[in-house]
Amino acid sequence: MTALYKAWRFFQDRIVGYAAATVLLGVTMLSVIEIFRRYIYGQTFHWGQDAVTYFTVAATFIYFGTCQAQRTHLAVTLLPEWLRRSGRIKLGLAVQAVASLLGFLFVLAVVWWGYPAADRALRLERMTESMIIPLWPFMYMLLFGLGVMGVTFLFQLYRDVMRLAGHDPFPWEPQHLEMEL
Repeated sequence: MTALYKAWRFFQDRIVGYAAATVLLGVTMLSVIEIFRRYIYGQTFHWGQDAVTYFTVAATFIYFGTCQAQRTHLAVTLLPEWLRRSGRIKLGLAVQAVASLLGFLFVLAVVWWGYPAADRALRLERMTESMIIPLWPFMYMLLFGLGVMGVTFLFQLYRDVMRLAGHDPFPWEPQHLEMEL
């Protein structure tokens, strides 16, 4: 399991994370070009605003899993932190495990019901407002990003349960709430 997790983190951090960063860099450059074109030449690309908007959102989507791997994606830690500080570390870990399970189930539900919507956008050839850029790639990027996040939730659930049993399978990884057993 350790080798599989290390391979997953490599894929997630080095490939998916850098892909998202590259897309954001490209979108930033396109935005700067659009600013110059608008204010110096008085014209813009018809599709420029759509491209900037949708590619920014897509890069954010595909970075979801990388954020979750560091447990920085929408982490609400009030209850587990309070339990840790009051000495109920195992209960705090159990709450963290339940949160990992619920996160996985939520992502699974969105991907399950989102796939038909993305497929329909592809079949109907839905376009962005500029009528130049197809909409379906961005919908699939959302599903991909959530799928990556779901796999990460599964690894975190495994780690949370193993830590509850008294063993940390990934000791090199930082701990979310620094809950030492």
